[in-house]
Order: sequence, then C-alpha cells, then structure tokens
Amino acid sequence: MVACVAMPAHAKKKQTDAAHNAALTDQLFLDALQNGMSMVVTATINLDHKYPNKDAMIDNSALYTSSRTGTYVTDRTSTSVWKGQQPGSFFTVGNDSDFKNGELDRSFFSFVSDGTRYMVYIVAPGTYTLTGASYTLPRTRAPKTGASRGTGGASKIGQVSFRETTFSEYEKGQEWRNAAYVTDAVKSNYCTMVIAGSDQCVQWGTYTDNVTSQSRAAGYYETTKKVDVSGVEVQATLATPFASFTARPGEVLLIDGLFAENPAASFTEKSCERIKSDQVNCALTGYDLIRIQAIPGDMEKANAAARGFPKLSQLLTKIQYRELTMAAKADPKKRDGRQVYFVELGK
Repeated sequence: MVACVAMPAHAKKKQTDAAHNAALTDQLFLDALQNGMSMVVTATINLDHKYPNKDAMIDNSALYTSSRTGTYVTDRTSTSVWKGQQPGSFFTVGNDSDFKNGELDRSFFSFVSDGTRYMVYIVAPGTYTLTGASYTLPRTRAPKTGASRGTGGASKIGQVSFRETTFSEYEKGQEWRNAAYVTDAVKSNYCTMVIAGSDQCVQWGTYTDNVTSQSRAAGYYETTKKVDVSGVEVQATLATPFASFTARPGEVLLIDGLFAENPAASFTEKSCERIKSDQVNCALTGYDLIRIQAIPGDMEKANAAARGFPKLSQLLTKIQYRELTMAAKADPKKRDGRQVYFVELGK
C-alpha cells in the first residue's frame, strides 16, 4: 500500500508563488512587445555541460586549496554587455545575469541545449553594440604597473581594469584528537519509608551520582581551515566597434552570443597604471571573444508552456535569427570548435 503524504504548507506556498510570478512574467513578454519593445534571445555557455558533475565543478572552483583551477568561477561570472542607442538601454549576458532585484538588464527566462544556455531579454528597440565584458579571476594578482600617473590605462581600442579582491578557499586536513569525556549528574530515587508488614513505599528520597562517559574516541579527525587568497575582478571597456545588431519594435530576435574566456585581454605592463589603491588599469592592445552560435531549432527545447510561460512559448515560434554585424575579425584558429573574434591595435 502506498501512503499519500500531504505537501507541507511552506512548500505549497512556494509552488503557488512561483506559478504566480511565472504568469506575471509571461504576460510581461506579451505586453512589452505590444507596446513597442523588442525581445532578444541570445546564447552563453551551459555550465552544467562543461562541468557535468559536482566533482568537476569543485575541482575547478578554487573553493578548496586542493581545487585544480578556478575556471568554473571565471566562466560563471563571465558577462558581456550590450548597449543600445537610447539612454540607459543595455543588457548583460552571462550565467550570473538572471533577473533579480528588479534589474531590467537581466534575463527573464533561460533554457539549455547541450553546451549552450539561451537567455531571453526584453529590450528597447534600436541598435545595440557590444561594449565590453567582465569576469572574476581567483588566485590572480593585478599586473605590475609601468605607466606614469595620468599617462596609461587606455588605448584607441579601450582599457581593461583589474580590481583587487580577496577570495576564501578552504583547506582540508586531519588532526589528532584525544578521547573526550563528559560527566553528567544522574538523579535516582530510593524508598525511605514503607508500610509496616508490606513492600509498599510511601516516601521517596533522591540522590545524585556523577556518571562519566566517553563523548569522543581518540583518533584523527577531518579539519577545514579558511584561507584568504588574492584575486581580481576583470572589466574590459571597448572604445572600438566589435559587434552590433538592430532590433525593431515588436521583433522577437535570436542572435549569437559573444563570450569572454580568460585571457580575453591583451596588454603590456608598461601601459598599466594604478588609479586606486585596489585597482590597476591597462591599455588594451587586443581583445578577443568566443562566438557562440544560436540555433533556431533549439527554441523547441525552451519548454516554456510546461514551465508556466504559454505566451512566451507562442512568441518563440515567431523568432527571427538576426546575423550580427561583426567589426571584429575572425581568428583562423577555433577554440573548442567555436569561432574566435578579435580586435587589436594597428590592425
């Protein structure tokens, strides 16, 4: 016999709230398009595909001192910025760009297909230009500086800034611990008076014994110690065209993604200047991004209706693939099967 267990009240409320929020967001897509806005679907990397299990994530997360690399952190924080013609119009693309706290530049919906994660945005119509990208680098220090104050930090193609920060890693180990004991006061009752000629107790007394027992056996025990490690937050700002596209009112567009993979920036230390106690700016000599192809057929994998977004599901059937206008040049060599584009000084 299978027993049915009622859903806890807090879980039911959470489920109800999620369905309500999905319905509101679903209506928002339709209302936005009917009021002259545009919808853009673009691509970034699917972290679950690149790091398919917990061990792969931890080994590349710099979470522990034993972690092999910190590439998971870099990939998770890698964010590209598209700026539009209208004042204040921009959107950010990356695995940390899900909608939260009312930030309208972020994705309202996302889904995955193999190695690609698709993200859905509501944007003002107009031409959008890629203006830069950022990511976090654990276990890294800012570059040395070589420029005099006020003379470095930017070039004709832009600059890259390194803001110094601290990350916490954890070191696992073992230490010997002696056996530990605990003493508890144990109360017991005893009879102080009985009815004559019987075993019936009519008065009780209490006494206390101190009883010692072992609470921990002697042996080696695992330990975890926090270790502060240097790192930097890297932000590139481009002053030269890299890529652009145009969205018209009411359009639902699919565009390729542009993803920053470390090291995206090229520079020389002689161009670097410390502009703050915790920040170094360097003049870019080159910058490259990986192009992530967006495939129209992948829109079927959004499964939007089943997730509570029936209106979005209908809108995705009308999506148009919009080719990016690339000012950057294609590198003859591909990286992990994907095309790399770059800009550089004097080229």
